[in-house]
Amino acid sequence: MLVKTRGLVTKTVNFGEGDKILTILTEKYGKIQAMAKGARRQRSKLVAGTQLFCYCDFVLFKGKTWYYIDQAEIINTFHTIRNDLVTLSCCTYLMELAGEVVQPGQAPGRLLQVVLEALELYAAGESHPEVLLRASELKILAYAGFKPQLERCVNCGGTTEAVSFSPGSGGVLCPVCEKSDPYRYSISRGAISVMKLMMGWRLKKLDCLRVDGHILKELEKIMRAYVAIHIDKDFSSTRFLDSIKNKVTGRLK
Repeated sequence: MLVKTRGLVTKTVNFGEGDKILTILTEKYGKIQAMAKGARRQRSKLVAGTQLFCYCDFVLFKGKTWYYIDQAEIINTFHTIRNDLVTLSCCTYLMELAGEVVQPGQAPGRLLQVVLEALELYAAGESHPEVLLRASELKILAYAGFKPQLERCVNCGGTTEAVSFSPGSGGVLCPVCEKSDPYRYSISRGAISVMKLMMGWRLKKLDCLRVDGHILKELEKIMRAYVAIHIDKDFSSTRFLDSIKNKVTGRLK
């Protein structure tokens, strides 16, 4: 049976002598595994549309084990992402994260649109890479059902000014409740405000947001812990990003 859907290639694995197995986030069918027969051969019609980050109109044949790609008409390749190591590592992380939280048979809805908007902004090269990364990360998690509670204490529901963030409980803690969580992280008023803006604003609007370096460090530490607990995945792309931070002066400051 042939099916049609738009989708974003989030992972590619070489298979056999000339094939590829792709992970694709599709609009209709959620995350799927698709075989691209002969896609690594130079003359294959599938060469261009089966690269990482490609957003395509796919025509697929549904087999017993996985899908088989019949056609891939490119909508966007976001090719300039590959021109910068920081940009490439940020986008690769977003692909890994989105691929982890979207399930087979679960239409991603707005989550896929957030990822595409982030890729578009990274390709344009006009946004601060880490501000865009943290905002995209928060939005992906929110649309996947892991939205952090930032408005009131996640434990007691009180509206007293929060002083800590609990990755395990999924939100901010008041001065009284923070004592019950030994794994809490201190969080500043500025960091909470930035997180709220990142959650509420479109990614494109965040170009005008200026975030101090110490707040970005604070958010990185908190979000790393939050993702580790709720997604339970060791992302290789974050290790690569860490490895190049000290080599690329100023890009993440």
